[in-house]
Amino acid sequence: METVTGHGTLDEIQQTLDLLWDRHPEVSAMARMHMELAACEIGANICKHSGGGQPVGMRMKAEVSGSNVRVSFADDGQLAEVRLDAVTMPSDTAEQGRGLAIAVAILDKLSFRRDAAVNRWTLVRRLSD
Repeated sequence: METVTGHGTLDEIQQTLDLLWDRHPEVSAMARMHMELAACEIGANICKHSGGGQPVGMRMKAEVSGSNVRVSFADDGQLAEVRLDAVTMPSDTAEQGRGLAIAVAILDKLSFRRDAAVNRWTLVRRLSD
């Protein structure tokens, strides 16, 4: 998927994953649910934060490789200040800030790097439980 972020971006992410699930029925329901949740959380963060309020170019690749589902995002937005090792769940009364903590908790691997003016996210979840 290649797009410019906007109101329909999360729907595009879900449609891309739906196509992957159609081709790979071996992916467990739990793995699908976890990957969908994490991918939409990361996608929402890209939409909200990467462009400083402006749309950014975003690419998403979703694949089943070996025993894993892998989703990668690349966006040309501002440098994201991300320290995944410091991510914690906010207080129960907080109105935001749970997305990265949820993704870290439900994925087998979540990584971020900035490479040649591009933010790159990689999400990995095993196919079955």
